Amino acid sequence: MLRHVIVLLIICLLALVLVLAGCGESEMQTADAHAGQHDPTAQQGETATPVAENEPDERHSSTLGTDWCAPHEVPESECTKCNPSLIADFKAANDWCAGHDLPESHCRLCNPGISFPQEEIIARQNENTAGHVSDKSTIAADWCAPHRVPESECTKCNPSLITDFKAANDWCAGHDLPESHCRLCNPGISFPQEEIIAREGIKTVEEEIDISLNFRPNADICATDGALIQFASATTAARTGLSVRPAVEGQLEHALDAPAEVVFDETAATVVTTTVPALVSRWLVSPGDAVQKGDIMAIVQSPDIAKLRSDFLAAHAEHEVQRKELKRHRELLDGNMISAADFERQDALTERARSALVSARGLLLSAGLNNGDIDEIIEHGTLSNQFALRATTDGMLVERTAKIGELLGAGRAFATIADPSSMWIEARLTEEQLRRVSVGQTLTFNSDGRGLTRVGAEVIWTSRFLDPHTRTGTVRARVLDPNNNLRAGEFGRARIAGTTNEAVSLVPKDAVQWEGCCNVVFVKEAADRYRPRKVQLLDGDGPFYQVTSGLRPGEEVVVDGAFLLKTELKKSSIGAGCCGLEPTS
Repeated sequence: MLRHVIVLLIICLLALVLVLAGCGESEMQTADAHAGQHDPTAQQGETATPVAENEPDERHSSTLGTDWCAPHEVPESECTKCNPSLIADFKAANDWCAGHDLPESHCRLCNPGISFPQEEIIARQNENTAGHVSDKSTIAADWCAPHRVPESECTKCNPSLITDFKAANDWCAGHDLPESHCRLCNPGISFPQEEIIAREGIKTVEEEIDISLNFRPNADICATDGALIQFASATTAARTGLSVRPAVEGQLEHALDAPAEVVFDETAATVVTTTVPALVSRWLVSPGDAVQKGDIMAIVQSPDIAKLRSDFLAAHAEHEVQRKELKRHRELLDGNMISAADFERQDALTERARSALVSARGLLLSAGLNNGDIDEIIEHGTLSNQFALRATTDGMLVERTAKIGELLGAGRAFATIADPSSMWIEARLTEEQLRRVSVGQTLTFNSDGRGLTRVGAEVIWTSRFLDPHTRTGTVRARVLDPNNNLRAGEFGRARIAGTTNEAVSLVPKDAVQWEGCCNVVFVKEAADRYRPRKVQLLDGDGPFYQVTSGLRPGEEVVVDGAFLLKTELKKSSIGAGCCGLEPTS
């Protein structure tokens, strides 16, 4: 009923305006008629240029177009948010929506079809302005996507413009940018370029590869711009269980991001080899198997091992003969039957035989035999060309280099044993990045195949030289957790963090929501009103994200219930909302 009354009042006002305009036109025509009687040219039949009846008054349209409050989408002269003194007049006229704290004739939640003449005039003016530009991409090209303002007016990209804006009293000191550009103070700000870009799909910047482990870039223009979550009342908002926390000021943590690879700790890795040419006839273990020192890994054959065994047996026999002879010489010396010189000569021969035996034994040990194998040679006199290749340390077999039947030269690697609990992260950094890294810094590694799971490490070495081809250097870090489940050869991204003196806002991670094209937080404006705010994020310590733009320290954001508000924001695409927004009549 109230809407009908308002419509009738508007019709009466329009009729009164038309009557007054008609009277003025009649008087002007009468005056022109009198003037025509005395005008010779009029008597000669000259006629006045006709005026189209439906042609709009440009001055009137311009006046209406300027009477507009863009942030609140109502006429400026009627805006109760900007001019609270008008509230009493609207309430006196019984034009007030108590549930949403604004005039009923302005409440778009209760009356979604509300429109004002100014909106049509502004839309027509924008179309006329756009129509004068033959190439819409020309307007779109004048756009600074990172700062969401026209490029020709961007004070961030062109600081020389700051003086002009300050001289025109168009400056927001709190946010250090022009007031006409400040979306925090004036959330409803928009520019013609945004509409053209959104409508025409014009790309204003070249596509670049932007690698980010956690945060996708925000869209320049999307449905979140100017959106507002308005509850039916503060009581309704309280029933949803929303909790808010103020953003905390902190210091910006800069982070270096670089490609990295997991490798085994070289100080805990052992290469299994032999000192004689040999070939593997049979492997007894596979890569990934745990081995202990002395375990047989493979059966190998060598053309030289039989000779080494023969030389050892000969040296052992010679040593036994000389040892027994030395014992007889000692008995004869005790009985004064030989001279001391004869005894010393035999003692020297025995020592020479012992040295030859030790040398032959050492050659067998270095070839891969152990003391048990050598004792078996002595006991049974075995001269086979086969022997067992044994593990030289505890660990895990990570590589079998030798192929079955392949003859490898002396000293060639047959296998590699490593300690899986001791791993390194090797990151490849640019020359500029290397200057910002030092031993002892913390490095976190994120594997390409493990989602957002991160592993901590400590930088233990930085390269002092650059690769001549890639112009990058290596940074090596030791994984701190001995129970890590990393695998050598995994690729991923390494992040090395440091702090700066630049201030940022810290918000709980639960407060940040990805609403389809942007990272947003919901800022509390009133007990029943929350506004989604685009934010630029960096990862932070613990349960917090770093907000580099879009939010000031101290502003309250929704933590518990942020996802609920996101569903309300996206209810046009997923169905009815669930925040209890109930329009009041």
